Amino acid sequence: MAAEVVGLTRYPKKGAPGVSLSEMKLVKGLGVEGDFRQGGERQVSLLPAEARRWMEAQPEQGLCFGRFRENITTKGLPTDTLGPGSLLSAGSAVLRTGAGRKECFDHCALFSAGAPCRLAGCAVFAAVEQSGTVRISDAVLIL
Repeated sequence: MAAEVVGLTRYPKKGAPGVSLSEMKLVKGLGVEGDFRQGGERQVSLLPAEARRWMEAQPEQGLCFGRFRENITTKGLPTDTLGPGSLLSAGSAVLRTGAGRKECFDHCALFSAGAPCRLAGCAVFAAVEQSGTVRISDAVLIL
């Protein structure tokens, strides 16, 4: 089964609700057009829908479960196996994964209890290498 885009969300302001989109423009060196995160290595955030469902089903909520907001939700993409510098194509855009991943915090109930957190292992940040448009149902390929 090929990986695909199942959700697209832009966050115009930090802390504000996201705007669900059917297509999203990614701009080289900036990130999601109209998103509050622009520039740096963390221009675009990706999370598998499988990890999001896992988080929603947990009886103990981690600190970031309600705070982490992905721009691109995928299905079937093994983000936990992507290393720094991995290239991904989605629609006509190309992304390069950064060196950093979602970190855990000492004051998180899950982290303090030593419980596993799929968010930390599966959330990926990337920079836009090639501008393009991403749409719901677009394939996501590891290049």
